[in-house]
Order: sequence, then C-alpha cells, then structure tokens
Amino acid sequence: MENGGPIHNFRPIVAAYYIIYIIIIAFFMVNIFVGFVIVTFQNEGEQEYKNCDLDKNQRNCIEFALKAKPVRRYIPKHGIQYKVWWFVTSSSFEYTIFILIMINTVTLAMKFYNQPLWYTELLDALNMIFTAVFALEFVFKLAAFRFKVMKT
Repeated sequence: MENGGPIHNFRPIVAAYYIIYIIIIAFFMVNIFVGFVIVTFQNEGEQEYKNCDLDKNQRNCIEFALKAKPVRRYIPKHGIQYKVWWFVTSSSFEYTIFILIMINTVTLAMKFYNQPLWYTELLDALNMIFTAVFALEFVFKLAAFRFKVMKT
C-alpha cells in the first residue's frame, strides 16, 4: 500500500521471540566453545601419559598421595581462649547459627506491601536481634581464632 509502513508495536511478541532466540543461541554457542576447549585440553593432558602403564585413576591416586599434606587444626593453648574455641567449634553452636540464619532468611522474606505498622516494627525488632546475635558470633569466633599473623 502506498504511504504505508509497519505499525509501531503491532506484534511485540515477535520482538520477544527474537530476543530470546538470540540469547539462547549465544548461550549454546559459548557452551559449545567452552566444551571444545575443555576437551582439547583434556586430550593434550592425556597425550603426556600415552606410554604410561598406569590408568587415569591410578595416576590420580599417586598424584594425590604425593601432594597430600596433613591438615593441622588450630587449638589455642590459653584457658579462656580454649573454652571459647571449644564452644565456637561445637556442632551445637554451628547448628544453632545455621538455624538462626534460616529463620532470619524467612523473617526477611515476610515483608509485604502495605503491611501494618506493628508488623513492620516486629520484623525490624527481629532483624535487630538477629544482627546482634550474628555480631556476637563474630566476636566469639574472633576471640577463639584470633588473627593469623603472616611472617615474611
């Protein structure tokens, strides 16, 4: 038709389709490229052991045994610091903090639009309580583990 052209925003779903199409294609192409690079590096790594009698699992076990270092656990020697360390590293303390984190997450998610004032004040008070508890956790862990001083 003469003096006619496309109508602005006539079919916005088509634009959404092309945007999604471009994003998905870009995602798959990047993943294919990354996969190709990873496979290439793995094949090059296998070429190094081409004439070796050990299989891949045996080589990994030997490399792990050669690189393994004993894990040293920090245990303080001072009486009060040891008691705080024992408390902080106990499983009951860890589980309690984990449960408090979960409850804090739930309370933070309980906000909604046009909530009553008393409800807002309750959630703010709970937020302050959780903040105080997590600050105490920080202080206890700092007292138990101290700062590690690096010697040069």
